[in-house]
Amino acid sequence: MIEMNAVVAAHNLVKYPDWPTGPYSDGDVVLSGRMSREDVGTALAAIAQYNNRQELGPDGPSLLGGLLSRDRVVMYGGLLVRDTVTGVEIEPGCCQGLEDWRDWRGVLDGVYPWLGHSPDPKIEIGADVVRVWPDGDHADGPACEIPLASLPGHLEAVRQDMLGFLELVRKWAPYGMGEELAARFDEHFHISAPL
Repeated sequence: MIEMNAVVAAHNLVKYPDWPTGPYSDGDVVLSGRMSREDVGTALAAIAQYNNRQELGPDGPSLLGGLLSRDRVVMYGGLLVRDTVTGVEIEPGCCQGLEDWRDWRGVLDGVYPWLGHSPDPKIEIGADVVRVWPDGDHADGPACEIPLASLPGHLEAVRQDMLGFLELVRKWAPYGMGEELAARFDEHFHISAPL
């Protein structure tokens, strides 16, 4: 069975003592409406720190507030694809961004999405299935096989999970910034528009 999830990379985050939703986890955080308050705080911290890495700011409010004034909000992450039967997992690679998650829709038209590098996943689009190997240098091993007919449903499930994440941002984002942050994420991560 294939699972697809939107994730943000939350590694080596700076800890802010006034951040009300800590402690942070360290690793990829799956976005959904089922996240814990701590995971929402981790995702917010990761997005804010990634976008403000040159100027981290002295405290949590200035860090999150920086997202509201940026021309573009991006995030290291993307879609995590997992075959629960074989255990094969395709993680977003280096230089892959959450803002590009909809590129997977292009597979239906024969367009190969960018999945990052280090390692470089290999993609093969067939008549009825797309096969993805975690590392193109080792494409002789097992792959995630996604039936093309099921891809729109997987992407819609990801979209619904991300909409759930936006609701939690509205509810739990600190410093009264929930509505503004959710609107920014929706705009820059291309969430609410139909697929």
